[in-house]
Amino acid sequence: MALRSQEEVSLATVFARTLRSVIALTTSEERRVWPDAGAMLASTPADATAPASFVRLLQFAILPEILGESAGPAIYLASKRASRDLGITSIQGLKDWFAQMKLGDLEVELDEERVLVKLQRCLSCEHLPATGTPVCDVERGIIDGVLEDITGTEVLTKETMCWGLGDTVCQFEGYAGQQAIGYLYHENGFHPDEQRRLLTQLADQADVALDNLRLLHERREHETHDPLTGLLNFRQLRERAVFELAGAERHGRQVAFVMIDLDDFTVVNESAGREAGDEVLRHWAAALTAQLRSCDLVCRYGADEFLLVLPETADQQADAVLARVLGAMQELAVETDGRAIALTASAGVASFPDDGRSAEELVAKAATTMYTARTGGPGRVGFYSGSPRS
Repeated sequence: MALRSQEEVSLATVFARTLRSVIALTTSEERRVWPDAGAMLASTPADATAPASFVRLLQFAILPEILGESAGPAIYLASKRASRDLGITSIQGLKDWFAQMKLGDLEVELDEERVLVKLQRCLSCEHLPATGTPVCDVERGIIDGVLEDITGTEVLTKETMCWGLGDTVCQFEGYAGQQAIGYLYHENGFHPDEQRRLLTQLADQADVALDNLRLLHERREHETHDPLTGLLNFRQLRERAVFELAGAERHGRQVAFVMIDLDDFTVVNESAGREAGDEVLRHWAAALTAQLRSCDLVCRYGADEFLLVLPETADQQADAVLARVLGAMQELAVETDGRAIALTASAGVASFPDDGRSAEELVAKAATTMYTARTGGPGRVGFYSGSPRS
Protein backbone atom coordinates (compact mmCIF):
# COMPACT_ATOMS: atom_id res chain seq x y z
CA MET A 1 0.00 0.00 0.00
CA ALA A 2 2.86 2.35 0.84
CA LEU A 3 4.57 1.57 -2.46
CA ARG A 4 1.45 2.36 -4.41
CA SER A 5 1.06 5.68 -2.55
CA GLN A 6 4.61 6.64 -3.50
CA GLU A 7 3.91 5.87 -7.15
CA GLU A 8 0.76 8.00 -7.04
CA VAL A 9 2.67 10.90 -5.47
CA SER A 10 5.37 10.65 -8.14
CA LEU A 11 2.82 10.61 -10.91
CA ALA A 12 1.02 13.57 -9.37
CA THR A 13 4.29 15.49 -9.10
CA VAL A 14 5.16 14.85 -12.77
CA PHE A 15 1.67 15.85 -13.81
CA ALA A 16 1.82 19.07 -11.77
CA ARG A 17 5.17 20.04 -13.25
CA THR A 18 3.98 19.27 -16.76
CA LEU A 19 0.87 21.36 -16.23
CA ARG A 20 2.90 24.32 -15.00
CA SER A 21 5.18 24.02 -18.04
CA VAL A 22 2.17 24.04 -20.38
CA ILE A 23 0.78 27.12 -18.62
CA ALA A 24 4.18 28.82 -18.94
CA LEU A 25 4.21 28.15 -22.69
CA THR A 26 0.83 29.83 -23.08
CA THR A 27 1.91 32.93 -21.17
CA SER A 28 2.45 35.91 -23.49
CA GLU A 29 5.47 37.20 -21.55
CA GLU A 30 7.74 34.68 -19.97
CA ARG A 31 9.57 36.09 -16.99
CA ARG A 32 12.96 34.50 -16.62
CA VAL A 33 15.17 35.34 -13.71
CA TRP A 34 18.83 35.49 -14.72
CA PRO A 35 21.64 35.22 -12.16
CA ASP A 36 24.03 38.16 -12.14
CA ALA A 37 27.74 37.74 -12.89
CA GLY A 38 28.71 37.64 -9.24
CA ALA A 39 26.24 34.86 -8.45
CA MET A 40 27.31 33.00 -11.58
CA LEU A 41 31.00 33.09 -10.67
CA ALA A 42 30.35 32.28 -7.03
CA SER A 43 28.30 29.20 -7.88
CA THR A 44 30.75 27.85 -10.49
CA PRO A 45 33.27 25.28 -9.16
CA ALA A 46 36.81 26.66 -9.08
CA ASP A 47 38.14 23.77 -11.13
CA ALA A 48 35.43 23.93 -13.79
CA THR A 49 36.68 24.20 -17.39
CA ALA A 50 34.93 24.25 -20.74
CA PRO A 51 36.34 22.28 -23.69
CA ALA A 52 38.07 24.57 -26.18
CA SER A 53 36.21 22.83 -29.00
CA PHE A 54 32.86 23.87 -27.52
CA VAL A 55 33.97 27.49 -27.01
CA ARG A 56 35.19 27.72 -30.59
CA LEU A 57 32.05 26.02 -31.91
CA LEU A 58 29.88 28.51 -30.04
CA GLN A 59 31.95 31.48 -31.25
CA PHE A 60 32.40 30.57 -34.91
CA ALA A 61 29.40 28.42 -35.81
CA ILE A 62 26.42 28.71 -33.46
CA LEU A 63 26.32 32.44 -32.66
CA PRO A 64 27.13 33.60 -36.22
CA GLU A 65 24.31 31.40 -37.50
CA ILE A 66 21.89 33.11 -35.11
CA LEU A 67 23.24 36.69 -35.14
CA GLY A 68 24.66 36.90 -38.65
CA GLU A 69 27.18 39.69 -39.28
CA SER A 70 26.51 41.20 -35.85
CA ALA A 71 27.96 38.10 -34.12
CA GLY A 72 31.48 39.54 -33.91
CA PRO A 73 30.52 42.89 -32.36
CA ALA A 74 28.03 41.16 -30.03
CA ILE A 75 30.69 38.71 -28.80
CA TYR A 76 33.13 41.59 -28.30
CA LEU A 77 30.65 43.67 -26.30
CA ALA A 78 29.55 40.69 -24.23
CA SER A 79 33.15 39.80 -23.41
CA LYS A 80 33.94 43.40 -22.56
CA ARG A 81 30.94 43.57 -20.23
CA ALA A 82 31.85 40.28 -18.59
CA SER A 83 35.42 41.45 -17.94
CA ARG A 84 34.15 43.93 -15.31
CA ASP A 85 33.21 41.09 -12.99
CA LEU A 86 36.54 39.25 -13.20
CA GLY A 87 38.14 41.33 -10.45
CA ILE A 88 41.37 41.90 -12.42
CA THR A 89 43.11 45.10 -11.32
CA SER A 90 46.54 44.95 -12.99
CA ILE A 91 48.14 44.09 -16.31
CA GLN A 92 50.07 41.27 -14.66
CA GLY A 93 46.81 39.95 -13.26
CA LEU A 94 45.37 40.04 -16.78
CA LYS A 95 48.35 38.06 -18.11
CA ASP A 96 48.02 35.49 -15.33
CA TRP A 97 44.29 35.14 -15.92
CA PHE A 98 44.79 34.56 -19.66
CA ALA A 99 47.39 31.89 -18.88
CA GLN A 100 45.09 30.25 -16.32
CA MET A 101 42.18 30.19 -18.75
CA LYS A 102 44.51 28.92 -21.51
CA LEU A 103 43.47 31.78 -23.79
CA GLY A 104 47.06 32.41 -24.91
CA ASP A 105 50.33 34.06 -23.90
CA LEU A 106 49.63 37.77 -23.42
CA GLU A 107 51.93 40.78 -23.73
CA VAL A 108 50.69 44.33 -23.06
CA GLU A 109 52.53 47.62 -23.72
CA LEU A 110 50.73 50.67 -22.31
CA ASP A 111 52.03 54.24 -22.34
CA GLU A 112 50.67 57.75 -22.81
CA GLU A 113 50.47 57.39 -26.59
CA ARG A 114 49.11 53.94 -27.28
CA VAL A 115 48.25 50.48 -26.07
CA LEU A 116 49.77 47.53 -27.90
CA VAL A 117 48.65 43.98 -27.13
CA LYS A 118 50.18 40.80 -28.53
CA LEU A 119 48.60 37.40 -27.98
CA GLN A 120 50.44 34.23 -28.96
CA ARG A 121 48.68 30.87 -29.27
CA CYS A 122 45.28 32.56 -29.18
CA LEU A 123 42.59 30.03 -28.24
CA SER A 124 40.15 31.42 -30.79
CA CYS A 125 42.50 31.65 -33.74
CA GLU A 126 45.17 28.98 -33.42
CA HIS A 127 44.82 26.06 -35.84
CA LEU A 128 42.09 27.87 -37.78
CA PRO A 129 42.35 28.13 -41.58
CA ALA A 130 43.00 31.65 -42.85
CA THR A 131 39.62 33.40 -43.00
CA GLY A 132 40.67 36.83 -44.24
CA THR A 133 39.04 38.55 -41.27
CA PRO A 134 40.11 38.94 -37.61
CA VAL A 135 38.27 36.56 -35.27
CA CYS A 136 39.62 37.31 -31.75
CA ASP A 137 36.41 38.94 -30.50
CA VAL A 138 36.33 37.16 -27.11
CA GLU A 139 39.93 37.86 -26.21
CA ARG A 140 39.91 41.47 -27.44
CA GLY A 141 36.70 42.25 -25.53
CA ILE A 142 38.11 40.90 -22.26
CA ILE A 143 41.41 42.76 -22.72
CA ASP A 144 39.77 46.08 -23.61
CA GLY A 145 37.35 45.80 -20.68
CA VAL A 146 40.07 45.10 -18.12
CA LEU A 147 42.29 47.87 -19.52
CA GLU A 148 39.36 50.31 -19.22
CA ASP A 149 39.09 49.46 -15.50
CA ILE A 150 42.86 49.84 -15.07
CA THR A 151 43.22 53.14 -16.99
CA GLY A 152 39.85 54.66 -16.11
CA THR A 153 39.33 55.64 -19.78
CA GLU A 154 37.69 54.09 -22.80
CA VAL A 155 39.70 51.43 -24.63
CA LEU A 156 38.68 50.35 -28.10
CA THR A 157 41.45 48.48 -29.89
CA LYS A 158 41.54 47.03 -33.37
CA GLU A 159 43.16 43.84 -34.56
CA THR A 160 46.10 44.70 -36.81
CA MET A 161 47.42 41.14 -36.98
CA CYS A 162 45.54 37.90 -36.51
CA TRP A 163 45.94 34.14 -36.91
CA GLY A 164 42.86 34.35 -39.07
CA LEU A 165 44.87 36.49 -41.47
CA GLY A 166 47.74 34.03 -41.57
CA ASP A 167 50.08 35.78 -39.11
CA THR A 168 51.86 34.12 -36.20
CA VAL A 169 50.52 36.44 -33.48
CA CYS A 170 47.26 38.23 -32.74
CA GLN A 171 47.87 41.94 -32.22
CA PHE A 172 45.49 44.67 -30.98
CA GLU A 173 46.28 48.39 -31.06
CA GLY A 174 44.71 51.58 -29.77
CA TYR A 175 46.00 55.17 -29.63
CA ALA A 176 45.52 57.94 -27.07
CA GLY A 177 42.95 60.48 -28.23
CA GLN A 178 43.77 64.18 -28.49
CA GLN A 179 41.16 65.04 -25.84
CA ALA A 180 42.17 62.30 -23.42
CA ILE A 181 39.07 60.26 -24.18
CA GLY A 182 40.90 56.96 -24.05
CA TYR A 183 42.82 54.59 -26.28
CA LEU A 184 40.92 54.26 -29.55
CA TYR A 185 41.78 52.86 -32.96
CA HIS A 186 39.82 55.10 -35.32
CA GLU A 187 38.33 53.38 -38.34
CA ASN A 188 38.30 56.58 -40.41
CA GLY A 189 42.06 56.88 -40.82
CA PHE A 190 42.99 59.29 -38.01
CA HIS A 191 46.27 57.41 -37.56
CA PRO A 192 48.01 57.52 -40.96
CA ASP A 193 51.43 57.31 -39.31
CA GLU A 194 50.57 54.00 -37.64
CA GLN A 195 48.95 52.68 -40.79
CA ARG A 196 52.01 53.73 -42.80
CA ARG A 197 54.23 51.99 -40.26
CA LEU A 198 52.28 48.77 -40.57
CA LEU A 199 52.34 48.92 -44.36
CA THR A 200 56.07 49.67 -44.28
CA GLN A 201 56.63 46.63 -42.06
CA LEU A 202 54.69 44.46 -44.49
CA ALA A 203 56.65 45.89 -47.43
CA ASP A 204 59.96 45.28 -45.62
CA GLN A 205 58.96 41.71 -44.83
CA ALA A 206 57.95 41.17 -48.45
CA ASP A 207 61.32 42.52 -49.64
CA VAL A 208 63.18 40.21 -47.25
CA ALA A 209 61.10 37.22 -48.37
CA LEU A 210 61.71 38.10 -52.03
CA ASP A 211 65.46 38.43 -51.45
CA ASN A 212 65.50 35.09 -49.67
CA LEU A 213 63.65 33.44 -52.56
CA ARG A 214 66.04 35.02 -55.05
CA LEU A 215 69.09 33.86 -53.10
CA LEU A 216 67.60 30.38 -52.74
CA HIS A 217 66.92 30.24 -56.48
CA GLU A 218 70.46 31.42 -57.28
CA ARG A 219 71.95 28.88 -54.88
CA ARG A 220 69.94 26.07 -56.43
CA GLU A 221 70.94 27.20 -59.91
CA HIS A 222 74.58 27.29 -58.83
CA GLU A 223 74.32 23.84 -57.30
CA THR A 224 72.66 22.23 -60.33
CA HIS A 225 73.77 24.25 -63.39
CA ASP A 226 76.98 25.33 -65.06
CA PRO A 227 77.36 29.10 -64.53
CA LEU A 228 78.82 29.75 -68.01
CA THR A 229 76.46 27.81 -70.27
CA GLY A 230 73.39 27.36 -68.07
CA LEU A 231 73.45 23.61 -68.78
CA LEU A 232 73.11 21.01 -66.07
CA ASN A 233 76.30 20.25 -64.21
CA PHE A 234 77.55 16.68 -64.12
CA ARG A 235 76.33 15.98 -60.58
CA GLN A 236 72.77 16.95 -61.47
CA LEU A 237 72.85 15.03 -64.76
CA ARG A 238 74.17 11.93 -62.99
CA GLU A 239 71.25 12.04 -60.52
CA ARG A 240 68.75 12.29 -63.35
CA ALA A 241 70.54 9.62 -65.38
CA VAL A 242 70.05 7.15 -62.51
CA PHE A 243 66.28 7.57 -62.86
CA GLU A 244 66.50 7.17 -66.66
CA LEU A 245 68.46 3.93 -66.28
CA ALA A 246 66.00 2.61 -63.70
CA GLY A 247 63.11 3.27 -66.10
CA ALA A 248 64.99 1.68 -68.98
CA GLU A 249 65.73 -1.38 -66.85
CA ARG A 250 62.06 -1.67 -65.93
CA HIS A 251 60.74 -1.38 -69.49
CA GLY A 252 63.58 -3.09 -71.37
CA ARG A 253 64.73 0.03 -73.25
CA GLN A 254 68.09 1.42 -74.32
CA VAL A 255 69.81 4.64 -73.26
CA ALA A 256 72.74 6.24 -75.13
CA PHE A 257 75.50 8.14 -73.30
CA VAL A 258 77.39 10.51 -75.61
CA MET A 259 80.61 12.37 -74.81
CA ILE A 260 81.30 15.31 -77.16
CA ASP A 261 84.62 17.19 -77.29
CA LEU A 262 85.25 20.29 -79.42
CA ASP A 263 88.17 19.81 -81.79
CA ASP A 264 91.02 22.35 -81.54
CA PHE A 265 89.23 24.41 -78.89
CA THR A 266 92.52 25.40 -77.26
CA VAL A 267 93.47 27.15 -80.50
CA VAL A 268 90.41 29.40 -80.13
CA ASN A 269 91.45 30.46 -76.61
CA GLU A 270 95.04 31.07 -77.72
CA SER A 271 94.24 33.00 -80.89
CA ALA A 272 90.96 34.77 -80.10
CA GLY A 273 91.09 34.97 -76.32
CA ARG A 274 89.19 33.54 -73.38
CA GLU A 275 86.06 35.63 -73.98
CA ALA A 276 85.77 34.32 -77.54
CA GLY A 277 86.18 30.78 -76.24
CA ASP A 278 83.42 31.32 -73.69
CA GLU A 279 81.15 32.65 -76.44
CA VAL A 280 81.78 29.50 -78.51
CA LEU A 281 80.88 27.29 -75.53
CA ARG A 282 77.66 29.21 -74.89
CA HIS A 283 76.80 28.95 -78.59
CA TRP A 284 77.30 25.18 -78.58
CA ALA A 285 75.33 24.77 -75.37
CA ALA A 286 72.33 26.69 -76.76
CA ALA A 287 72.47 24.88 -80.11
CA LEU A 288 72.68 21.43 -78.54
CA THR A 289 69.70 22.18 -76.29
CA ALA A 290 67.69 23.49 -79.25
CA GLN A 291 68.36 20.50 -81.52
CA LEU A 292 67.77 17.72 -79.00
CA ARG A 293 64.51 16.46 -77.55
CA SER A 294 63.06 17.83 -74.32
CA CYS A 295 63.59 14.43 -72.67
CA ASP A 296 67.31 14.39 -73.54
CA LEU A 297 69.79 15.48 -70.88
CA VAL A 298 72.72 17.79 -71.67
CA CYS A 299 75.50 18.90 -69.33
CA ARG A 300 78.86 20.60 -69.54
CA TYR A 301 81.22 17.83 -68.49
CA GLY A 302 84.62 19.54 -68.82
CA ALA A 303 86.21 22.69 -70.18
CA ASP A 304 85.13 21.96 -73.77
CA GLU A 305 83.28 18.67 -73.28
CA PHE A 306 79.53 18.05 -73.29
CA LEU A 307 77.78 14.92 -72.06
CA LEU A 308 74.44 13.81 -73.50
CA VAL A 309 72.04 11.20 -72.12
CA LEU A 310 69.51 10.11 -74.77
CA PRO A 311 66.66 7.94 -73.43
CA GLU A 312 65.13 5.23 -75.63
CA THR A 313 68.01 5.57 -78.11
CA ALA A 314 69.98 2.69 -79.63
CA ASP A 315 73.36 3.02 -81.38
CA GLN A 316 71.82 3.38 -84.83
CA GLN A 317 69.49 6.16 -83.65
CA ALA A 318 72.33 7.87 -81.79
CA ASP A 319 74.43 7.78 -84.97
CA ALA A 320 71.68 9.55 -86.91
CA VAL A 321 71.18 12.13 -84.16
CA LEU A 322 74.90 12.96 -83.97
CA ALA A 323 75.26 13.14 -87.75
CA ARG A 324 72.48 15.71 -87.85
CA VAL A 325 73.49 17.70 -84.78
CA LEU A 326 77.26 17.81 -85.33
CA GLY A 327 76.82 18.46 -89.05
CA ALA A 328 74.58 21.44 -88.32
CA MET A 329 76.96 22.74 -85.67
CA GLN A 330 79.90 22.63 -88.04
CA GLU A 331 78.06 24.88 -90.48
CA LEU A 332 77.06 27.42 -87.79
CA ALA A 333 79.88 29.85 -87.15
CA VAL A 334 80.10 31.99 -84.02
CA GLU A 335 80.66 35.70 -84.70
CA THR A 336 82.99 37.26 -82.12
CA ASP A 337 85.14 40.39 -82.42
CA GLY A 338 84.56 40.53 -86.15
CA ARG A 339 85.69 37.00 -86.88
CA ALA A 340 83.73 33.80 -87.56
CA ILE A 341 84.67 30.70 -85.60
CA ALA A 342 83.39 27.28 -86.67
CA LEU A 343 84.51 24.06 -85.00
CA THR A 344 84.01 20.36 -85.48
CA ALA A 345 83.55 17.93 -82.61
CA SER A 346 84.41 14.33 -81.85
CA ALA A 347 82.00 12.05 -80.01
CA GLY A 348 81.96 8.70 -78.25
CA VAL A 349 78.85 6.62 -77.54
CA ALA A 350 78.23 3.93 -74.91
CA SER A 351 74.82 2.30 -74.62
CA PHE A 352 72.78 0.82 -71.79
CA PRO A 353 72.52 -2.10 -71.22
CA ASP A 354 75.01 -3.59 -73.72
CA ASP A 355 78.03 -1.48 -72.76
CA GLY A 356 77.31 -0.98 -69.05
CA ARG A 357 74.58 -0.77 -66.42
CA SER A 358 75.62 2.19 -64.27
CA ALA A 359 75.90 5.87 -65.14
CA GLU A 360 79.56 6.04 -64.02
CA GLU A 361 80.55 3.05 -66.19
CA LEU A 362 78.74 4.36 -69.25
CA VAL A 363 80.22 7.87 -68.90
CA ALA A 364 83.74 6.43 -68.61
CA LYS A 365 83.27 4.20 -71.66
CA ALA A 366 81.75 7.05 -73.71
CA ALA A 367 84.78 9.23 -72.86
CA THR A 368 87.27 6.46 -73.71
CA THR A 369 85.48 5.82 -77.00
CA MET A 370 85.53 9.54 -77.85
CA TYR A 371 89.31 9.79 -77.35
CA THR A 372 89.85 6.64 -79.39
CA ALA A 373 87.72 7.96 -82.26
CA ARG A 374 89.58 11.25 -82.16
CA THR A 375 92.87 9.56 -82.99
CA GLY A 376 91.47 8.92 -86.46
CA GLY A 377 90.97 12.65 -87.08
CA PRO A 378 88.55 15.45 -86.12
CA GLY A 379 84.80 15.20 -86.43
CA ARG A 380 84.60 11.42 -85.94
CA VAL A 381 82.02 9.47 -83.90
CA GLY A 382 82.92 6.26 -82.11
CA PHE A 383 80.77 3.54 -80.55
CA TYR A 384 82.04 1.44 -77.70
CA SER A 385 80.68 -1.74 -79.32
CA GLY A 386 81.52 -0.72 -82.90
CA SER A 387 84.07 0.99 -85.09
CA PRO A 388 84.48 4.80 -85.35
CA ARG A 389 82.56 6.60 -88.13
CA SER A 390 83.57 9.80 -89.82
